[in-house]
Amino acid sequence: MTVGGQPDDGGFADEAEIRATVERYVDELKAAGAFGSSAVEQALRTVERHRLLETFYHHSREGRRTVEHDPGHPQRDHLALIYADTALATRHIGGLPASSTSQASLVAKMLELLDLGEGMKILEVGAGTGYNAALMAEIVGDQCQVVTVDVLEDVVDQTRRLLAGAGYPRIQVLLRDGFEGAPEQAPFDRIVATVGCSDLSPRWAEQLAGDGAMLVPLEHACGHPLVLVRPDDGALSGRMVLRTAFMPVRGSLHMEDLWTLGMRVTDPAETVHEPDPEPRFTARATDEPMGMTDDETDFVFFLGLNDRRACHGPRGPGLSDGADGWALMAPDGIWWWKNESLARELDRWYREWDARGRPAIEDYQITFLPIDADGDPPAGGWQIRRRFYRELLDLD
Repeated sequence: MTVGGQPDDGGFADEAEIRATVERYVDELKAAGAFGSSAVEQALRTVERHRLLETFYHHSREGRRTVEHDPGHPQRDHLALIYADTALATRHIGGLPASSTSQASLVAKMLELLDLGEGMKILEVGAGTGYNAALMAEIVGDQCQVVTVDVLEDVVDQTRRLLAGAGYPRIQVLLRDGFEGAPEQAPFDRIVATVGCSDLSPRWAEQLAGDGAMLVPLEHACGHPLVLVRPDDGALSGRMVLRTAFMPVRGSLHMEDLWTLGMRVTDPAETVHEPDPEPRFTARATDEPMGMTDDETDFVFFLGLNDRRACHGPRGPGLSDGADGWALMAPDGIWWWKNESLARELDRWYREWDARGRPAIEDYQITFLPIDADGDPPAGGWQIRRRFYRELLDLD
């Protein structure tokens, strides 16, 4: 029986519809340039994302909606949400997302950056739903070679169950603080974090193979750009490779107040507007990822290397000194509240960034030294002191 040309099945999708949805999803990711290798493509076509989700949360302009999804009997409208290029939160703690499956295009890009090969052993920090672990298992060719850890017990229990139901029972899902890694399984050819980290873990460095690589979303002003590093004579060296924003890690790798968190809401009548004769940044698209253009993100990153008050406000990049004032650089000029000197500093840093050729995040070379190791940043470079490492940065 059909209704309006569609099967009268209560809105549930059959196997043919599921397969067509998966193929369309991968075709769209490929057309958008999210991946280029055949290994990543085959993994995305093989692992069914909907099999690794149950309850999730869909955010829209109307607010947050709880979706009760049955992975064994999916509804068409649920598949439309799952096989879109979005991140889907699966846990909230204190009103904030605590676990998720990452945006599909970001998952694919990170798999490409990892450059996985058959037989490699992988450590993942942040189990999420298990989707990323299953994709990596497909690429390396052996489920036992993938170890994923998470600090939340209910996440670990659910991920183990969902992976087993989706055909990946031998992926190792461990309950522990991601800081510890998995020394009993080391060495690893690749270590990847899927949560925003305030520092690298020295345990990861100990567990990384000599020719291995580590891919970590590392906190900087207003985001978690991906850092790709390799062992280098007692240090870790590499570069920023991609703009991202992740939910923050829990446990030993989380640090408070590395950079200011935002700007105080004020009465518009108390703010001062200094118009600019010409725009400083490219215009924002209506669907701009993270609410910032690439050049705004690049400037905030540079600003954060020079001033820990760097942040991104509702109108653009800025400096915030809490109750003592703020300044921001909007498309129509500089706005400031209470402290004009912040506006002058912000303008000065913008002019220096512009004079240096408007460097992008990907233009920085990075070295991580243990916090007490000798070593200075290169002339004209920067240093960020974290808990376990000093991060030294230099422009090419």
